[in-house]
Amino acid sequence: MKRKWKLALVSAGALLLIFAVLWYPYESGVVPEWKIQVIDSGGHPLIGGQANQEWLDPIEDGITSADARQTDSAGFVVFPKRVLHNRLVLGTPTFPPAARVTVCGKDEFGDVEWEAQNQKIVTQLELKRGPCPYD
Repeated sequence: MKRKWKLALVSAGALLLIFAVLWYPYESGVVPEWKIQVIDSGGHPLIGGQANQEWLDPIEDGITSADARQTDSAGFVVFPKRVLHNRLVLGTPTFPPAARVTVCGKDEFGDVEWEAQNQKIVTQLELKRGPCPYD
């Protein structure tokens, strides 16, 4: 009887360990820190404007996460590095890390994107005249 209990406990422990490994979040990608200067359509830095960053997080089942920051006195805004996570049980992410910054001002708008595939980070966003399409 003792042997059956030991076997049952070892089996339960192994199943618990497998379950934990499958559900434990691991790092699956990174959106790097992004410093960008926002310029209005007249060529001047946008001071105190709101910039929004969006990125997809695999662990959140592809739900878009977002962060909003204000541009400084020179029109710059800095978004921190985003470490993305996944779980083995969810499989391999079907999309590479990517992010997008959007800005809407007084009758001006603009956006820029970053994708892990090309690794190039745009450092300046020049706004265009027109109504904001992101609302």
